[in-house]
Amino acid sequence: METIRFIFAALLAGTIVSSCSSNTSVAEDISDDGLLLNDDLVAMRSQDGRVYIKNASTGVVTIKDIKLDWTQRSGNDSLAVFCSEGKRGFYNLFTGEIAVPAQYRRAWVFREGLAAVQRNGNIGFINYKGETVIDFKFPYHGNPLTTFVFEDGHCVVADTTGKCGVIDKAGNWLIRPEYDYVSAYPEYAIVTKAGVTRQMGYDGTVLNAFVLDNLKELTYREQERFITGEGEVGYADKIVKTGLYAYCVGGRYGLMDAGCHRLTEPLYKDIFALDKNIFRAILLDYSSEVILNSKGEVMR
Repeated sequence: METIRFIFAALLAGTIVSSCSSNTSVAEDISDDGLLLNDDLVAMRSQDGRVYIKNASTGVVTIKDIKLDWTQRSGNDSLAVFCSEGKRGFYNLFTGEIAVPAQYRRAWVFREGLAAVQRNGNIGFINYKGETVIDFKFPYHGNPLTTFVFEDGHCVVADTTGKCGVIDKAGNWLIRPEYDYVSAYPEYAIVTKAGVTRQMGYDGTVLNAFVLDNLKELTYREQERFITGEGEVGYADKIVKTGLYAYCVGGRYGLMDAGCHRLTEPLYKDIFALDKNIFRAILLDYSSEVILNSKGEVMR
């Protein structure tokens, strides 16, 4: 999500000069801050804190008398989100005009011609005219909330149960909402359900049935006795392989054997070998731990 730009900070940072009116102050052109992308546009602030935008060449006021809390823009779009007294709408960075009046509880930046907005607790998608393109049927929960933005024709949303999937720009499910977490990429998605992560195509085809975040060989150290050339006894650390591996899915580790068979589900924050048959498994609270044997069984 783009960084929120606080327009009041930009206005107050500008050089304040007296205007013709006795009850307004005029800030310098703040287009360099990305809030306006037209050199003829200037932002003004009245003494009561209300803001309006004026075209200095024509004298036309394009946005008048609003309590502007903040604005937020995408790097490659003409419309930006603005918040006025707790409601979100969109204004044009080039004309300085309001494109969609402030009316939404939440709003995200436009991307690929669509923007997500929240109404009555649900997420829908509108076009540049403020017309609803994808109906308000997606709840405001599920995957991380910054993902209500289209990329490469895909957007991750959740259904009413909180399970995540991927829709196209018509609102059709490309990947059904069956997953705990989804990351969308141009050619495929990474989906996670019940601790298992898969690589999935947008036609629903499973490309790889078991995808890992990380895999590490489990080894431990033991001291090996040796005799020096002078006949003295010495000891050196020796790295011993257990033949087992700790696999990571979604930041959680499980135990796997050399034949790629999962001995445990990914239930642990980390796993360490003590010897070939004893393994420390750290629980998700970071402090508790259990002991596993080489079969992945919890020792009691």
